[in-house]
Amino acid sequence: MRQKLFKMLMLLCFSYASGQNIEISGNVQDNSGFPIPGVNVIVKNTTKGAVTDFDGNFTIVDVPTGSILVFSYIGYVTKEVTVNNSDKLTVTMEEDLAKLDEVVVIGYGAQKKKEVTGAVSVVSSETIEALKPTRVEQALQGQVAGVNITSQSGSPGGNTTISIRGVSTNGDSRPLILVDGNVIEDLSVINPNDIASVNVLKDATAGIYGVRAANGVILITTKTGRKEQPLTIEYDMYVGFQETTRKIPVLNASEYGALVNEAFAAGGETPPFSDLSQLGVGTDWQDEVFEKAPIINHGITFKGGNEKSTYAFNSSFITQDGIVGGSKSNFTRFTQRASYNVDLLDNLKFTSGLFLTRSSKRNLVESALGSVLFNALNMAPTIPVIDEEVDSPSQKV
Repeated sequence: MRQKLFKMLMLLCFSYASGQNIEISGNVQDNSGFPIPGVNVIVKNTTKGAVTDFDGNFTIVDVPTGSILVFSYIGYVTKEVTVNNSDKLTVTMEEDLAKLDEVVVIGYGAQKKKEVTGAVSVVSSETIEALKPTRVEQALQGQVAGVNITSQSGSPGGNTTISIRGVSTNGDSRPLILVDGNVIEDLSVINPNDIASVNVLKDATAGIYGVRAANGVILITTKTGRKEQPLTIEYDMYVGFQETTRKIPVLNASEYGALVNEAFAAGGETPPFSDLSQLGVGTDWQDEVFEKAPIINHGITFKGGNEKSTYAFNSSFITQDGIVGGSKSNFTRFTQRASYNVDLLDNLKFTSGLFLTRSSKRNLVESALGSVLFNALNMAPTIPVIDEEVDSPSQKV
């Protein structure tokens, strides 16, 4: 009996330990054992992370057990480590000699990664294509250390807020956004599939852009053709569906009717529901408002080049319905982009670009008392779903 009780206690302790969050600390070093400062450490698929200090140390709190930590740094191979306990980690990173020769776009031109000393993060086109985001901000979320993406709305195409390394002292944390050198205010007008790379400047490397770059700079370079490239035609299409992962448990009609009857009886009034068995399950208003929302994307690209010039043309269309209300909330975007670059002389280059976009949004009310979700959670399950042409039911409580 004691042995069985001991085993049960051990199982309970193990279950409790496996479900709790822990604090992770550790040290990052190279093959020679020297610490590496400035390494980005991110909990995979989240925005939670840290940066190693001068001695290569880092600490991340409130990390679920079993999470994967992603260690990334310019010139080193990205490494993933699974954490199962709060023991201090020692992570050794290996140099990636190939990536040291990759070109990084910064404020005053382009340099190889091994020559860049500032805090610059890069998101490649391969990463963006794998994520298939509706907006560019979704491709940055969880991919760049120190960059926080906050959604302001759950509607399709809803606005987001980007902050790089916290909030500015003047309360405005918006970074400067440049697309091929041109300032834009809203990233929703950009087709993510048009992007060749995204470079995020976080420190003094952004100083060349002046006061507007006080909150950091996001440099977006779009795709173009390559010299000596024959005409290439690419067509991209995907269809997906989005749905809610969890619904809030609520009372069914019979359970709701029983509580209402008790409340009326406690107040000395006649209970409104004489036969609870007739109520049944009733209406689950969450099932009525939540739908499986489709998202459809089409894109076609023409690009190429000869000995002295390159060209590219892209057209895309995306439409996304809302999880709440289906087609009653929708985001649609149509974009066209054309670019032509030619070397006129050895030291003279002509660059031209044309970008057109048209987008539309149709949203439902999202304020607390008037929102669809608020009413879905507070609507009595005894009320049936009716059309406007059908008379209202006689009994509503």
